Amino acid sequence: MKKILLAAAVCMAGLSSVKAQIAKGNLFVGSDIGTATFNSGTLTYDYSTGNIQKTDHKKFEIGVSPALGVFVTDHLVIGGNLNVNYSHIKDNITLTDASGTGTVATSNSSTYAIGPFLRYYFFNTTPSKTLLYIQGVALVGSGSGSTNESHVSPGDSYVSTSNDNNMFIFRANGSLGITHFIGKSVALDVALGYLYNYEKYTTNYNIQPTNGAVNSGSVKTTVPENGVALSAGFHFFLP
Repeated sequence: MKKILLAAAVCMAGLSSVKAQIAKGNLFVGSDIGTATFNSGTLTYDYSTGNIQKTDHKKFEIGVSPALGVFVTDHLVIGGNLNVNYSHIKDNITLTDASGTGTVATSNSSTYAIGPFLRYYFFNTTPSKTLLYIQGVALVGSGSGSTNESHVSPGDSYVSTSNDNNMFIFRANGSLGITHFIGKSVALDVALGYLYNYEKYTTNYNIQPTNGAVNSGSVKTTVPENGVALSAGFHFFLP
């Protein structure tokens, strides 16, 4: 009987601790671990002319999203979010027509974006150690990128460099997640949701043929993307 009462007391103490952290006026501080991905694969393009182009594609990407918010009610958090992202892509492109044509392209980009977020926790009167929530985030920002490319073929060899400037970024994310308290004031988050990413930038390039004059110019690029985002992170709930 004493063991049962002790277990019940410990359980009630844990729930009381959670209720003290999920309360109006408390601070919400932490960061999504973000994305840390490495993709590698071979892309094959079979042209109607009979040529087959193979691309050995490697992509590394990492990002973090620190956040600071405040509970305006016992359920609703309003705050600000900062997203910092770095991407590295390397492509080795070859043609299988025995022409000796090959291209190596390496791209690097760094972006940042800032904006508000809303998070709503679902519970009745007493929150448990594991809570369900929905969250919406909107971010705007900028960044920069660069690409180096080396192309070799019997009649057309060149080296090109380019820089991405005047970059505008807009990101929107809506997700459904779970918060699980692993300590008195710290919790682990896991969320899955929809992600929209829009980028617009101007690329200035210089192409230097083996024999010939440098060809310079610029091109404007617009990239809208839709996808699914899986994220995890740690957050602190401070009175």
